[in-house]
Amino acid sequence: MSTPPFSNGAAASLVFPPRWVLLREEGRQRGFKNTLAFRRWCRRHDVPIRTDGRFQWVASSDVDAVVARLSPQGTPSQDDVTTVVDPVAAGVADVMMSARTRR
Repeated sequence: MSTPPFSNGAAASLVFPPRWVLLREEGRQRGFKNTLAFRRWCRRHDVPIRTDGRFQWVASSDVDAVVARLSPQGTPSQDDVTTVVDPVAAGVADVMMSARTRR
C-alpha cells in the first residue's frame, strides 16, 4: 500500500487559497461597502455566484480575471490613441475654454 502524498507533514507547510469563498468575505476583502454592492458588481461583470442554501460563494480566481480584464493596463488610454485634430477646431476649442475678460 502506498503512502498518501504529503504524509510527512509537508501538507501543513503548503497553503492553497480556497476555490470558493463566501461572497461576504470576498467583498469585504476587496473593499466593497457591503455584500449587496459586491453581489451587484459580480452580476454586472458576469462573475458566477454559487448559492448553497443561505450562503453565496464566489471564486476568487474568477473575480481576479475580471479585474485583470478591466484594469487600466489592459486597455489603451486616451493619450495613447493618436488622433488628427483640425487646427481650426483646436483654435475654437481654445477660445471657448479660455477665461473671459470683462471690460
